[in-house]
Amino acid sequence: MSDERRGGASAGGGSRRRRWAALGLVVLLAGCGGVPRSGDVVSGSRVVDDPRIGLLQVIPDGPTRGAVPIDVVRGFLLAAASSQDDHAVAREFLTSAAAQTWRADASTTVVAAAPDLALVRQNATEAVVAVSATTTAVIDAAGHYVEQPPGTTTSRQLRLALQDGQWRVVDPGDGTTITSLDASRTLRPFPVYFVTGGPDPQLVGDVRWFGYDDRSTATRIVRALLEGASPWLAPGVVSGAPRGTQLRVGTVPVASGTATVDLSDAAKEADPEQRRLLLAQLRASLTSLPGVADVTVTVDGAEFSRADAQGAASGAGDADLPRATLPGDSRLVVLGPQGLSRWDRRQVQPVAGTGPGLESTGPASRPAAAPDADAYAVLTDEGRVVRVQAPGGPLQTAVSGRGPLVGPSIDRFGWVWTAPTAAGQSPVVVPVAAPETPASTVSAPADGLGGQLVDARVSRDGARLLVVVRDAAGAVHVRVHGIVRDVNGKPLRLGPATADLAPGAGDVLDAAWLVDDQFVLLARDGAGQTFPVLAEVSGGSSRLPPVAGGVSVAGGWTDRDVVVGTADGKLLVRSGADWIAVADGRDPAYPG
Repeated sequence: MSDERRGGASAGGGSRRRRWAALGLVVLLAGCGGVPRSGDVVSGSRVVDDPRIGLLQVIPDGPTRGAVPIDVVRGFLLAAASSQDDHAVAREFLTSAAAQTWRADASTTVVAAAPDLALVRQNATEAVVAVSATTTAVIDAAGHYVEQPPGTTTSRQLRLALQDGQWRVVDPGDGTTITSLDASRTLRPFPVYFVTGGPDPQLVGDVRWFGYDDRSTATRIVRALLEGASPWLAPGVVSGAPRGTQLRVGTVPVASGTATVDLSDAAKEADPEQRRLLLAQLRASLTSLPGVADVTVTVDGAEFSRADAQGAASGAGDADLPRATLPGDSRLVVLGPQGLSRWDRRQVQPVAGTGPGLESTGPASRPAAAPDADAYAVLTDEGRVVRVQAPGGPLQTAVSGRGPLVGPSIDRFGWVWTAPTAAGQSPVVVPVAAPETPASTVSAPADGLGGQLVDARVSRDGARLLVVVRDAAGAVHVRVHGIVRDVNGKPLRLGPATADLAPGAGDVLDAAWLVDDQFVLLARDGAGQTFPVLAEVSGGSSRLPPVAGGVSVAGGWTDRDVVVGTADGKLLVRSGADWIAVADGRDPAYPG
């Protein structure tokens, strides 16, 4: 396995950029409706390749003399796809007053195709044009992407007035409206990094979607970092930035491959550990940008470095922190013909020192492996008991007496997770090293998890819990919660949930994390067809080819590592648009 695949501190910014760009493009094109196929053909935006960002950039045309109100509105909407120079071309379609006050970055509404336009009224001095479209996503000012349920629509009316004999938009409303095609050209996902709580800190990407602009994107990333993590993630992560820290000069210039961040006086309150974290956060976040290879941090123009209690500064390399990755032994764990087994993409091999008594109370299911492979957990007793076994050790009961349970996860801090499926219940954990210890409840938010639990999976960084719930009406909801831990890594409670993720996925049967903020669902549509769905916590989802008989799913590094388990005990992997059987086994799962 290459260093890039193992990740960690050795995974460079370039490889991360390529992963984010590739999945971001797939999400925006596949998950947001694809290429627009309706609307009038108009002369307008040109599209050019921007090799720095790896995507296309829209070069819009300004207004033409004598354009009628509908064409002015259409030109404004087309030009809004370009964020260059603070949407300078789009502002040309506005009155002088509106151009000064329009807050283009307040939000972005992504629509499936070019909006429908209709002239509501027009007289000698004023006109009103109605705009309507099918909405696929909304991105707020902080870059949070929220995918909308299928069939969501948006409508508004734009008022125009004559200015120097030309129609111009008077009240554009803050924010922009762009098609999914233009979004795929002009918006990019940028990870803003925070740090896990507990021991052995790791970086966690809180992904935001911004338009790429040489002069503003670095600034928006740093502002997002200083403002703090997303509300759902914030309880489970920390930041090295002291409260009140801001940019001193309001911008982050980039020159000769170096981004310079000049912070306000509040940053001086950071202790040496906070400085280490903040430097790591800034470096990881800004080197995700094309053309940024290094980061210089100052406070009021003076160097900001990690310093120990005696004032000695450490090297810049000490600021690096690892990111969550697959463990060194990333072989799939399955229930094979000979019991608990590992699959290395060539053969299924039983795990030595496990198995006795594993299925004495009925067929086992939903195996999990600790990241370091020193322990395994399975569901037994018709899904009502979680048992744990270290190779060569006894099979021990970890959780029982709580009714049906979801399959276990084992996090990197050494905690086995499961949860009762009944509505109103919370997850429980036991230490994998002492499974006989009474289970501890991980408190859910005050409003609960939202229904009957279908699945719950801990992310590889240990900071997030992916949950699938079914509400009283039978609708399935996919959400993620931040995990609050104590200083030793013990899970204490869950933070608030994200908005619903992958709302059009269908009936979700199983879920698994990939890496970063990506996960995979195994879903079933109304026709009974089963298919994996790739999704991101930061927003967007897309379907993989359908797979007959799928009942469980495992996620590794990318979508090419997705493995589906079937009802008849086969492991399937992708081969182009097909799924092929590669081994016998049930309930595949990667470690974690």
